[in-house]
Amino acid sequence: MFRSLTKIKDRDSDYGYWPLLAILLIGLFLRVHDLSNESIWLDEAFSILRAKFDLSQIFFRSENTPPLYYAILHWWINLFGDSEFSVRFPSVLFGSLSILMLYKVGNQIFDKDVGVLSSLLLGLSVFHIRYSQEARAYSLSVLLTLLSMYFFIKLLRKMSYNVLFGYILSSTLLIYSHIYGLFIIISQNIYIIALFLLSKETFGLNFKRWILIQILLVILFIPWASIFITQTSEVLQGGFWISTPSFFSILKSFISYSGSTLLFLLFMIISPFSIVVYEKISGNFSWKNFFKSIEFFQWKIRLLNTDKIFLLLVWLLTPIILPFIISRLSTPVYLTRYTIVASLAFYLLVSKAISNIPFKYLKIIIVSVVIVFSMIPIREYYTAINKEQWRDVAYYIDTDAQKGDLLLFNASFCRMPFNYYSKRTDLIKKPFPKIGRQVDEENIKELEPTVEGHKRVWVILSHSRDKKELITKKLIEACSFWYQKKYKGIKLYFFERKDKE
Repeated sequence: MFRSLTKIKDRDSDYGYWPLLAILLIGLFLRVHDLSNESIWLDEAFSILRAKFDLSQIFFRSENTPPLYYAILHWWINLFGDSEFSVRFPSVLFGSLSILMLYKVGNQIFDKDVGVLSSLLLGLSVFHIRYSQEARAYSLSVLLTLLSMYFFIKLLRKMSYNVLFGYILSSTLLIYSHIYGLFIIISQNIYIIALFLLSKETFGLNFKRWILIQILLVILFIPWASIFITQTSEVLQGGFWISTPSFFSILKSFISYSGSTLLFLLFMIISPFSIVVYEKISGNFSWKNFFKSIEFFQWKIRLLNTDKIFLLLVWLLTPIILPFIISRLSTPVYLTRYTIVASLAFYLLVSKAISNIPFKYLKIIIVSVVIVFSMIPIREYYTAINKEQWRDVAYYIDTDAQKGDLLLFNASFCRMPFNYYSKRTDLIKKPFPKIGRQVDEENIKELEPTVEGHKRVWVILSHSRDKKELITKKLIEACSFWYQKKYKGIKLYFFERKDKE
């Protein structure tokens, strides 16, 4: 069953490397385009703040995301500054290199045609473009996933010290880049177990050696393991901000990978071609005798590449199903953007399906439709406001606020993106409530002493948990409500105390 994966051949294509070069240039352009157009949002502001810590603090400070990305951003900021363009550019580089690496993996598993098609899908993926323009660890984890898989497949073919070193290094970096990197390692172990249970072929890697490699990965993860365990314990005990996913959440993830519902439907229609091929044995087609001619057609249907498709399915489903099960049984940890490491297998499966279509012109039509339909969400992405507008909020307050004005944040951590843009040092910033974000009938009583002594109060609500709008209702009782402004992900209110007029 698994013999062909260990004997992969590099099939030459007729068109050389020009299509790949074009895809790489287009992919790079799409990831650089308008890079600094939108504001830094909350998660990016956190990345910048953490990256400015000392390296020892970055590594040992408790946080949900492993330290590798912050360490890279730390060095990058020291060299190039912390402008929007600068802090996002490493993600551009990781995302663009991922296009090349997906070609390498697709070529390694199947052939160059699949490699080029998969790099095209990734290059035009608005889902991947979005996270290649964000100062977070997602595009780094994508690149390291591809590197780990690349060396993993090479290990199956032939054991060598260079390949072994490449696998251990890339896999270690992967699990230090994002927690979901662990699910990629788990998927590789699931595949290896199936390989040795269901196949009698000989491989370059025996099971005992594989176990030793995995033990080495565990040892290399130990320096951060205590922090990981602490964080996991806190999440399980105190809950997480993510809502419990439904089966529809998984469907939405696949739609996100595709870029649109129309593309998702197209990919679902052609996906059986990734494993099923058919050949005409006999029969001639005639428009003049359409119904009779198709009755005499005989087809031979075969399953191909079952081992390779199994690898891709395990790669695709493990980072989706396992977090989903954890989220349903315990604390929710499932987010579509976290599963970006699974989307790569999805693009490979779709690319193989397109490659297997036996009709040349139909294949060209499908590729053309994919390109056209991919450009629609890309255009919408560039013309829409996707990130919280902290730049606009900070500029507005900096322009209109008076010395000593109180800025009240329902979520205290929202001061990070605001402070990134605000140039004023004469404004007073306070969180409400002092601990947490939840506002209820009990802690709203603390609002009056919080604003006491301040004539002018600005209320900034983002990531708020004041569902009943108790803060604004309470302030209206004691203050004159002048106006409110709404921004992407942010609500801004301005009050002036009546007893101070």
